[in-house]
Amino acid sequence: MLHWFMRIYKSMLILLMMVALTISMVQSGMHIFKDQDLIGYYVKNEPPSLKFFNWRRWFSGGFQDTISMRVKDNIGLRNTLIRLNNQFDYTLFGLIHAEGYVSGKQGALFQEDYIHEYTGKYFIGASVIDKKLSRLRNVMDSLASYHVPLILIFESGKASIYPQYIPNRFHPGKRTMSNYDYFIAQSTKIGLPFLDINKYFMGIKDTCRYPLFPRYGTHWSMYGVQLVADTLSKYIARVSGRTMPVFKVHHMHHSSLALGTDYEIGEILNLLCPLEPTPGIFPMVSFYAIPPGSISALIVADSYYITLVQSYGKKMFGKQEFWYYNNKMYPNQNNNPPEYVDKSNLREKLIHRDMILLMSSEINLHCGFWNFADEAFMAFHPELQDPKVYGIENVIRNESSWFRVMVNQARREGKPLQEIITGNAGYSFYTNYNNLAGKNHQDSIYHIIMDIKYNPEWLAAVEKKAMDRNISVDSMSLLDALYTYEQSKKNH
Repeated sequence: MLHWFMRIYKSMLILLMMVALTISMVQSGMHIFKDQDLIGYYVKNEPPSLKFFNWRRWFSGGFQDTISMRVKDNIGLRNTLIRLNNQFDYTLFGLIHAEGYVSGKQGALFQEDYIHEYTGKYFIGASVIDKKLSRLRNVMDSLASYHVPLILIFESGKASIYPQYIPNRFHPGKRTMSNYDYFIAQSTKIGLPFLDINKYFMGIKDTCRYPLFPRYGTHWSMYGVQLVADTLSKYIARVSGRTMPVFKVHHMHHSSLALGTDYEIGEILNLLCPLEPTPGIFPMVSFYAIPPGSISALIVADSYYITLVQSYGKKMFGKQEFWYYNNKMYPNQNNNPPEYVDKSNLREKLIHRDMILLMSSEINLHCGFWNFADEAFMAFHPELQDPKVYGIENVIRNESSWFRVMVNQARREGKPLQEIITGNAGYSFYTNYNNLAGKNHQDSIYHIIMDIKYNPEWLAAVEKKAMDRNISVDSMSLLDALYTYEQSKKNH
């Protein structure tokens, strides 16, 4: 009986496979069924073609590999099959195939970078943050002389507000110093005024009626957005002396489904079936006492401000210019190509605003305000110039893929992240030195220090002199580099 059942089972399985292959082949040529597009960024290979064939590609294996990828990317119902596989893994094993996202406790979805920021894995070091905040303090004072308030806002993050949903494998109970912790402590220490949305949310999260972050989203819930807008408007009025509009929530619209940004991670999972319904709360807001004066505001912020820019920003400011990540111009940041911010005559662009808002969420604090503090500081002090290696460090901190490589290297080697970033920036500087434009004497001296480091005989001599003088090798390397630099100037 069992033997007969297995024969039937195998026959049915083969039949189903043949039917699926037949449907896929028909779909490839005739496109009978609608195959819903996948959400997210991916590059689809062009359809396979024998025109790609030549003997060189055949014997190198390039033809076979390329055609295989093109066939895979253009198979009938490809997107549906991917969604089916994603659904299978998520339903049975809780696995998700959206890179950079994780499934937490009670079905909460997280962007993984938030967790690493919260636990301290992304801490960039006290010296870096000290420099950024010192420069920001200087810029704030410079702008104040032109009666332009620079308003610093630390936005919140889902991991900080709901750490109880973080998976145990990230060890959320064993946090070390985070960028947020140090930014807040150091800003307070140097008297840098700021608005801390994260602290505000942590204080109300256990008593507010609705979630501040959605179960399936990354950004604030729509309920949370309304609270942020209200708090931000009142804070701006207090620190700037400007009259800001008043808005009131006249109705809370309840939805049985998470909509819009409340479901943004859910969409990225590319599942066949929607996730378990979760209630959505959407405040209906009315604005009152809108001041007749037109406030011109520059907002340097991340994607969190997108939740504010249309619904609240247009009411709070007569004119708002949004520098998305201090790099691209909203709303053209996703154009192909995007519209980039023109940083020429930056000082003039800054002093001719009524106010400037600098807003960064927890996930982006390792970027150090996306170089805004450095660029604005240099705009007011054009006689100064940063060493090239510092610029490379900034690039590392702002390029997510490069930064994550540094984080993993720091973990493997058991070293502070900033030490790894500095070391890799130095190596990049040294190997590309001849191609770097605008080098100054600091760069020349640092290049000599790197020469010492990579020359065993010279390094051994420096180590001996350091021991004889009872100073560190780094200090002796600097002294040798300064001497060598001065001698080279004399010889030329």
